[in-house]
Amino acid sequence: MPSSQRPNKTPDKANGARAAQATGARPGKGAGSRPADGRPGKHRLSAAERARAKRRRLTNRIVVAAVVVILAGGIAALLVSRNLSQQAAVRDLHVQSLANLGQDHLDPGGKYSKYNSTPPTSGPHDPTPAPCGVTKEPIPNEVQVHDLEHGVIMVQYQPNLDAGQVAQLEALGRSYDSHVIVAPYPGLPTPVAATAWTKLMNLPNADTGKLKRFIGRYRQKGPEPGVPCPAAQ
Repeated sequence: MPSSQRPNKTPDKANGARAAQATGARPGKGAGSRPADGRPGKHRLSAAERARAKRRRLTNRIVVAAVVVILAGGIAALLVSRNLSQQAAVRDLHVQSLANLGQDHLDPGGKYSKYNSTPPTSGPHDPTPAPCGVTKEPIPNEVQVHDLEHGVIMVQYQPNLDAGQVAQLEALGRSYDSHVIVAPYPGLPTPVAATAWTKLMNLPNADTGKLKRFIGRYRQKGPEPGVPCPAAQ
């Protein structure tokens, strides 16, 4: 059969395209078709749904804010309680806080006579500190102040203190591996005294309980903490 007489089985695509343009629809797509990427169209929230979502966000913010306030209040209360406890402990120990006389170095073997307490707790000092531990020899003021600068605790006693009490002090000193010195102090105003940087505690006897608390609070708290004790000569 001649080609001019063959039936045309192909749809008229041009007519379909023109019809789609006239109706505003995309060719080959029905009214309920999804977007080309296959995902459903975005759902528009109703006024009631938007109100509920807003309330949820507000509730979440309130809960978060309340938790933050509770945590902050708890931490503040803990810090206040700890500070009050520490202040009470210091009052119970009758620790004196003295003015800081500085950290100047004297010449080796130099002397200084204007310390503001006996034993001294700060001020000009010898360039070389004393070894930590227990000694039967008095330690010059200028030397022990350098130890205090490194956070050492000095526990000193009158040379005529009862031998049993001296033994208790020496045992206490040996129970620490560093940064505690136990030594006699001629002319000490009270039977026993403990010193740290700018701190002084006088005692009528070898009260090791109070001494341990003093050491626990002030040991290695000087202006240059952590410097190792020099080796004994």
